[in-house]
Amino acid sequence: MVNLTQENNMFIVHIKVKYTQLQILDFLNKQGYTVKSWLWQYSDTSFPNGTTYHEKWTFTATMGDEPQGESNIYTKVFEKEVKELLKFE
Repeated sequence: MVNLTQENNMFIVHIKVKYTQLQILDFLNKQGYTVKSWLWQYSDTSFPNGTTYHEKWTFTATMGDEPQGESNIYTKVFEKEVKELLKFE
């Protein structure tokens, strides 16, 4: 869905697109990323009883010999690539 409105000299564009996880991973592969599974281990200190530790399987999208990490979780990389494609940043 694309919705375009105008306020004075400014255009406002609302875009809503649904992608499957497979479509996102395929897009990242086409952009030259290597997509690999990764066990994300993190701690949370916001609980009243102290620190809790969590693990979650996810994917990372890396270029070249870039190490896997929280900064290249596939959804973050996808968001960055779409913004670059649409020239928001």
